[in-house]
Amino acid sequence: MAVPKVFVSYAHESGAHKAQVLAFATFLRDAGIEVVLDAWSDDARQDWYAWAIREMTAADHVLVIASERYRVTGDGNGPNLENRGLQAEAALLRELVHADRATWLPKVLPVVLPGHTVDEIPLFLQPHTASHYLVTSIDTTGTEELLRVVLRRSRHLVPEAGAARPAPPEPAQVRDALERAPAVNQINGTVHGKVIQADTIIGDIHL
Repeated sequence: MAVPKVFVSYAHESGAHKAQVLAFATFLRDAGIEVVLDAWSDDARQDWYAWAIREMTAADHVLVIASERYRVTGDGNGPNLENRGLQAEAALLRELVHADRATWLPKVLPVVLPGHTVDEIPLFLQPHTASHYLVTSIDTTGTEELLRVVLRRSRHLVPEAGAARPAPPEPAQVRDALERAPAVNQINGTVHGKVIQADTIIGDIHL
C-alpha cells in the first residue's frame, strides 16, 4: 500500500501550540505517514497560498488542528488583517468541502490535541454532527482512532459472507397431493402422522 500523505493545517497562535503541533507531526512521520507541514517547507521563498492549494489537493487527508483561533478564523470571524495564512487555508477548505462534499468531507479530519476541546473545531467542519478525532496523548495509544483512519486499518474486519442455503424441497408426492385434494371430511380422534383426504377414498381408515 502507498504511504499515506497528510497536510497539517493549524493556527500559529502561541509558541507552545506550534511546538505541540510539531511534536504531533513528527510522531506521525515516525508512524509511517508522509506529513506536509509549513515549518518543514520554509527553506525557500514560497507563494504560500499556491503551496497550500498544491499540497492540500495532493494529500490523502487534511488534518485540521482544533484551537480557539482556528475556530474563529476558520468560520470567517477573525480580524481581517490577522492570521492571513490561516484565513487562506480555511477558505480553501470551505471551498473544497462545498464544491465536492462527498469527496472532501471524509478527507478533512478535525483533530483535537491534548488540552483542547471539540468546541474549538470550526462549525463548517461539523464538530458535533460529523466524526472528529480526540488525541489523548501523542503516542500510538492516544492517536489510535486517527491512525486507523489515515492508515486504513479498521478495528473490526467484516466477516466473509457464507454461501446461500436454499430451503429444503418439499417431497413431491406430498406437495402434489396437497394441491389436488383438499380435505372435505372431519376426523375425530388421535392421528399419528399426516392424513390427506381426497374427494374419493379407496380403502379403510383406521383410527
